[in-house]
Amino acid sequence: MIILTLILLALLIGLALGIFEIDLPKAVRNIQTFLSELSLDKEALAVGLYALYETVLISLFSTAAAILIAMPMAAVASGHVGSPPLAIAVRVAATFMRSIPAVLWAVLGVVALGPGKEAGAIALFIYSVGYLVKLFYETFENVDKNFVDAMRAIGARGLKLAHLIYLQERRQFITNMIFILEYNIRTATIIGLVGAGGIGYYIAQYINLLKYDALATIIILTFLFVLVLELISYLWRRYYK
Repeated sequence: MIILTLILLALLIGLALGIFEIDLPKAVRNIQTFLSELSLDKEALAVGLYALYETVLISLFSTAAAILIAMPMAAVASGHVGSPPLAIAVRVAATFMRSIPAVLWAVLGVVALGPGKEAGAIALFIYSVGYLVKLFYETFENVDKNFVDAMRAIGARGLKLAHLIYLQERRQFITNMIFILEYNIRTATIIGLVGAGGIGYYIAQYINLLKYDALATIIILTFLFVLVLELISYLWRRYYK
């Protein structure tokens, strides 16, 4: 029943979007023509490597700074440290931060700070705080209640209790940190399209200048970069288990 519903939904929405009116053979020919005219641009290669370096810096800063802010906020939001009203206030603030997509935060950053990597770093930082607070406070709340009661019985309260819970659930916390780092690296390649630095900024520039050779070079670099990132993430998770 569910599968049939999904099929009908996809068909109806596809009709509304005009998906079934696409001239697929023509689209394939256009792509073949486009690819046949491409070649690597050595000048863009150097630009792309610098852009990847900038992308990594934006991602590392936003992730590290967000972890430092989100961890105590999550402890308060979980109710283990602060009062219920304070926990609700922190959750509302975190919900607001993550309800606005990172790309829109980047647009606001560009408006406030001007185009560049600074806008991208601040945008991803704000979004990451909101997202990590949710992931972290859920981890705080999912800890074994008997463990929390035992720690309180020996006098652990507030941030000390939060620290003990972190040590107990460290694997899950680190998994969340890795997840947000991966997310930020991928998103940093996109927010540049609105002028917020990173490799996306150069992709947008080459599109506007119709420099498709340079664009192809940047896209290939991005693909290889993401591939390496996936490999590192896989090895890390396998080792950490």
